Amino acid sequence: MSSNVRSFTDVLRRTPRRVCRTVWDTIPSRILRTALMHRTGRYIYRKFTRNTVRVQSHFTHFMRSPPLLEALADLASLYPQEATLRVASIGCSTGAELYSILYIIRRARPDLKVLAHGVDISSAVVEVAKRGIYRPDVPAGEDGLYVAGRAEVLSDDVDSLGGVLQSMPDGSLRVRDWLRENVMWLTADATDSRLIDLIGSQDILVANNFMGPMEDALAERCLRNMMRLVSPGGYLVVDGIDLDVKTQELKRANFKPVLARQEDIWFADGSKKGWPWLRWSREPIDRHQPGWAFRYSVIFHCVQNCTSRKRSD
Repeated sequence: MSSNVRSFTDVLRRTPRRVCRTVWDTIPSRILRTALMHRTGRYIYRKFTRNTVRVQSHFTHFMRSPPLLEALADLASLYPQEATLRVASIGCSTGAELYSILYIIRRARPDLKVLAHGVDISSAVVEVAKRGIYRPDVPAGEDGLYVAGRAEVLSDDVDSLGGVLQSMPDGSLRVRDWLRENVMWLTADATDSRLIDLIGSQDILVANNFMGPMEDALAERCLRNMMRLVSPGGYLVVDGIDLDVKTQELKRANFKPVLARQEDIWFADGSKKGWPWLRWSREPIDRHQPGWAFRYSVIFHCVQNCTSRKRSD
């Protein structure tokens, strides 16, 4: 560690965290983009942030990351006419993410037969997802296992979601029937090795935003289990996980990062601002960082049998 970084972190230890963050926020962006400040930020995150606020929640909403959804539609376009496409969302919460993905893929490729699974450890939110009924500005996961998070639909977004949701006489919003077809909702643990027996291998496996609060050893085991669910030639979508854990596990397996739309996807979610002071925040992309393509990608291609590994653990 350079003397400049060491001096900064010595000051950080002696100064209230809120003061340090206030000072950080006043630093011009051109300086924050320098290699020195990036190293400083990573040090702050590793030493003072990454082990704080390990809280699971059912935070989700419709069309959360348009660039990611567009990238998934692009991947669906690669499949042959009238093929069967198997899609699963693990940690599906109240269903908004999976319904959004199905809307984008089925609209882009109406010829495909899309078979979908939504899986979550909380039976309460699985029931919400199965019903597919939401209220504007009211979180649907209030009775779930974890913190409910924000509402799946905000009043200002209702009109733009007309293709996904239909308005009901009582003011609620219901997922349209064509999006509910061929979807199976299950209560299961993402770390359970028997999950593959429940849902089988998948062409697109989405595992977003639930491994981040886990301790590293559990997150590693969970990510390996997710990789087992991806068919050869299929795609794993994984976000909201510790970047060191993700990079380590995916680099040693038969996955390759998909770089198309990488930067747009990385910065699309406005809820992940505040790096390096918030645990769930998004680290800026540093292409000088070893393994940067794995570190800052969200989509990964399973190039062969992804249950095997390049080297032993």
